[in-house]
Amino acid sequence: MQKLIVESLKINNVGQRVVILKQESGSMYLAIWIATAEADSIAIRLQKIDIPRPLTHDLLCNSISELDGKIEKIIITDIKNDTFYAKIIVNRSGKIIQLDSRPSDAISVALQANVQIYCEDSVLEKAGFKKRDIDDDLSKDKTNKKKSKEMNSRLPLGDKERKSLSVFESFIDTLDIDE
Repeated sequence: MQKLIVESLKINNVGQRVVILKQESGSMYLAIWIATAEADSIAIRLQKIDIPRPLTHDLLCNSISELDGKIEKIIITDIKNDTFYAKIIVNRSGKIIQLDSRPSDAISVALQANVQIYCEDSVLEKAGFKKRDIDDDLSKDKTNKKKSKEMNSRLPLGDKERKSLSVFESFIDTLDIDE
């Protein structure tokens, strides 16, 4: 498993939101499309904005705490058919409870609870990218077959999976990811 940090939130030119996670001690990035409400919740946490009433993610954190649980970490566990999966790991009196979650919700909870975000290696292998790969790809002609070959050699995916992830590549191409 790899430790990740929230690098940024981005909005592309058609209003789609994406959270960019970066390997804590490495150069891999992970881009996860998220809905507006979750993007707003993550932005509030990143900007440390004080809100007068609890949001849904606050309610979850408060409920876990009131039930004598402690959120220990979140883990992005899988990607299947363009959908990421995550778990919120809770310790309740020594019993470990794994709550199924959308990654966007889990990330918001992690920021609220101030806990570490982890990602399974297999997810980074399938959907991770390096900033220099994006920079290299953007500087090449999009119709160049060499680009397609290089992308295929970088990713340990089959043709079907590679095709389904191509929508992520197109979206990532619209982003301005600063180091």
